Amino acid sequence: MPADLREVMVDALRSMHFEVDSLTDETPLGDGGLELESLSLAELVMQLDEFGVEFTDDEMETLATMTFGQFAEEAARRKSGQ
Repeated sequence: MPADLREVMVDALRSMHFEVDSLTDETPLGDGGLELESLSLAELVMQLDEFGVEFTDDEMETLATMTFGQFAEEAARRKSGQ
């Protein structure tokens, strides 16, 4: 994944006051990890929109079940248009 996109994701989480110092690819976005709720996930996705990364409303519901690494890979795939 392009470093700039991953950096944007980490910076966005930091700006939303989430603890990112111990963030790894295995960190869950939802329960037991970052504990992102729907509004936080929506804000993160909106920041990725500037890079051409889009998720539908239906997909937003499943994002909390992903790890940071899975989400990062999916965002990179969408950015590259595959």
